[in-house]
Amino acid sequence: MHPTISNISQWGFVSGRISALEEGFLSREFFLTMAGQENTDDILRNFQDTFIGDYFATGITSDELDSVFDRCFYEMALSLRNDCPSSIPADIFLLKYDYLNLKAALTGKSTFLFTTELLPQERLSSITQGNYSELPQPLKESVTPATFEAFQIDAGIIDIALDGSYLRHLLLLANAIKSSMIKRYITEMVLAYIVIILWRAVNQGIALKRYQQYLLPLGDFTGVVNDLIGANNQDAWQTIIGDKIGDLFNESLGSQTDDQISIFNLKVSNYLGRIAREGRYQTAGPERVFAFLSGFFTEMQNLKLVFTGRLNRIDQGIIKERLRDCYV
Repeated sequence: MHPTISNISQWGFVSGRISALEEGFLSREFFLTMAGQENTDDILRNFQDTFIGDYFATGITSDELDSVFDRCFYEMALSLRNDCPSSIPADIFLLKYDYLNLKAALTGKSTFLFTTELLPQERLSSITQGNYSELPQPLKESVTPATFEAFQIDAGIIDIALDGSYLRHLLLLANAIKSSMIKRYITEMVLAYIVIILWRAVNQGIALKRYQQYLLPLGDFTGVVNDLIGANNQDAWQTIIGDKIGDLFNESLGSQTDDQISIFNLKVSNYLGRIAREGRYQTAGPERVFAFLSGFFTEMQNLKLVFTGRLNRIDQGIIKERLRDCYV
């Protein structure tokens, strides 16, 4: 893979740091072994030498278990962001936490889980108080005062609007970094996310027409959304989606399980991971940071799956099937 921006030498420091951090990545064999552990104390001992070991060493409550993995990833991404000549490769991953905070603000909460750059505390507090001029621009593209009036009647509307804004925001960041690999990753991710959003709505019996009102516009994907909504049945979706994501959708739709969306999500995650790992072969540059964060996110998801799965006595066979492909 070749550099796609001119200031690649400026990425030398953060890329060197990543080279050292990569030595801490875990193999698939580690996770398979962990999935077979019966004793929680044995699992915790195995965690001691992982990236998340320090978080468990300081002691966490049962209420914190669900968020500690997100916190570990978030703090790593934020730390790398501070070393990057451009914050965009990290911002792409941090954006989900901005939108978690934003949803909290729009639902009237005054405390937020993460300290973010896009939406600092003061701005979130202003939104909580009804100052919608502080909303990020991508959200303003699809919401009006009437949107928030409708939200008071149906809380699901704001979820759709936030999903649309999040996807628009991702596309803006991908275009701004001018990296063909990162743009390809985000483009495929956005398409898959659209499929998951509409697929869940179908399964829940939600009228898809509301997505035309609150999810759009989505640039080049607006036509795809309209075509999926207008299709008579899901058998036509593969052709509309097209290419690799369409193939993964068709494979998942044909699987003999009640959780086809989770299977699709896993297949997509592994496919996106393969795209991101191309960045490992760049000595220094935004792709190097992006690849590492993609791998680190996968590692946190696998650790969370194994730990919470065994804690809740989920069959180890199911856990092993749901493991994402590792970075190493």
